[in-house]
Amino acid sequence: MKIFIAGLTGATGRLLASQLLANGHTVFGLARDPNTLPINIRSHWNMRIQQGSLLDIPDKELHAVLNEVEGIACCLGHNLTRQGIWGQPRTLVRDAVQRLVELTQHTPMRLVLMSSNGVINIHNNEQLKRVDRAVISILRKILPPHKDNELAAALLQNQTYPNLEWCIVRPDNLVDHDDVTDYKAFASPQLGVITDTGQTSRINVAHFMSTLLTDEVTWENWRGQWPVLYNAADLHEKCVSLSSF
Repeated sequence: MKIFIAGLTGATGRLLASQLLANGHTVFGLARDPNTLPINIRSHWNMRIQQGSLLDIPDKELHAVLNEVEGIACCLGHNLTRQGIWGQPRTLVRDAVQRLVELTQHTPMRLVLMSSNGVINIHNNEQLKRVDRAVISILRKILPPHKDNELAAALLQNQTYPNLEWCIVRPDNLVDHDDVTDYKAFASPQLGVITDTGQTSRINVAHFMSTLLTDEVTWENWRGQWPVLYNAADLHEKCVSLSSF
């Protein structure tokens, strides 16, 4: 398959690119500086990199790229710096998703959005602990990246796109591991989203997103849903710990 990755140079985006390329797929992406990518990615014969930014590239050029692919992965996020959190653009992810869906004109197209466990699917009647609800309401007001993730998810859920099917992946606290390990996906959070949380390795997120985009059975199981992803070992440990109280 041919997959476009938004956020190609980010920590999860490059892991996703590496896995897709290793499995024989063709990857398209934009990068302000392609040299920031590992050489094994940027020099791969199935890698198609165009210099530029998703929010700045002209519509005609972005449409031409999207017209080549069958799937889109959005791994965009805000840098954890003062400028990245409170600077512009404050709605980076929402604006990027909006451009991607508006310029997608051929059928079918799959879009997998990497979001956050703290973004709640209100249509799934997800029940949170009182402290989690209180903290999320504060984060919504003081941390633009959290609000941005909520807006991006709502954009997909609350509108109908005839040329697009989507899935919103919600990892728990992100950690870095070298290898893919066992992980579990659930339709709603199994642990707390602020307190008593679990962990999800970025490489497991990349593996799940890759599988969603390229495997028919996995896609049919999760399209139109908001799966929450946990490292299996950590989830088991947390559940055992919580059940002992």
